[in-house]
Amino acid sequence: MKTPRLFSTLSELGLLAAFLTLTSCASPARTPVSTETAARTATPREVQPRSETVTPAFTASPTVTLAASQAGQRVTFKAEDGRELVGYFYPAWKPNAPIVVLMHEYGNRQSTWDESTIIPWMQNWGAQDASGQEYVYAGGRLPAMPKELSFAVLTFDFRGHGESLPNLLMLELNDKTPFLLDARAAYLFAQTLPGVDANHVIGIGASIGADAVVDACGEICAGAFSVSPGNWLGVDYAKAAQPILARGRPVRCMYAVSDGDAPKTCWSIAPSELYKIFAYTGIKHGMTFFVPRKMEMDFGQNLLEFLETAAR
Repeated sequence: MKTPRLFSTLSELGLLAAFLTLTSCASPARTPVSTETAARTATPREVQPRSETVTPAFTASPTVTLAASQAGQRVTFKAEDGRELVGYFYPAWKPNAPIVVLMHEYGNRQSTWDESTIIPWMQNWGAQDASGQEYVYAGGRLPAMPKELSFAVLTFDFRGHGESLPNLLMLELNDKTPFLLDARAAYLFAQTLPGVDANHVIGIGASIGADAVVDACGEICAGAFSVSPGNWLGVDYAKAAQPILARGRPVRCMYAVSDGDAPKTCWSIAPSELYKIFAYTGIKHGMTFFVPRKMEMDFGQNLLEFLETAAR
């Protein structure tokens, strides 16, 4: 189902209500967690690859017990306007590692990233397993990560979503600026986390997150991967991406051909060595691309190439 864009009319708000009803049915809410006042907490949360139906060219991932230090730790940080946001920090196994900030789509939540197995794939703790066990992620649609690579990961809920209250319906939807404040705060917070390389903060986002990873980058990010952008936050995608490219940092844009404004947004910049476009058939949007059984066969390889480039 395509994720709704930001809404400004009553009829669109009606659609939003229907969408949120469907979303609540499809994705069970995370167990409530008490609000923390500290800058970060240390409540572990393990991410396990979910079971998948076996289909041709799609092998189910084995159950993997994660190292304790690989589990997500609940953290809190504040946007410039004082709004507190809730996230989870997943450490890399190596010191001074690049950190990836994942930004979800509108109407969704950070917990959806858990289902894709992209987080443990990027952490690559399997490289430390001396038993020689082969670790498979997303049913094999995410390629083997080079053993020397390991990325820390930060996820967070945009305000009004998931654990970052208040509820979405209480927000002023015509004002897109707060989401930009959230994205920039996440980038800045990522630089302060233990064991990360503050000069290699990388953004990957879907839908509004796809715009946010570029719009909020400024001089901070070392690269941005956008899945289904659409100028959702009122910032011209091409103008926001050009300074990133001018610094020699990679930007990637990915879309489905029948996905609204996403094709036009991606093609607002001419492809180059630093700026690459990935187009697919159908109407998939945003975080749907990260669902293991729906991943495009070359998506994982394109994502790995981007991460390797951004980490240099």
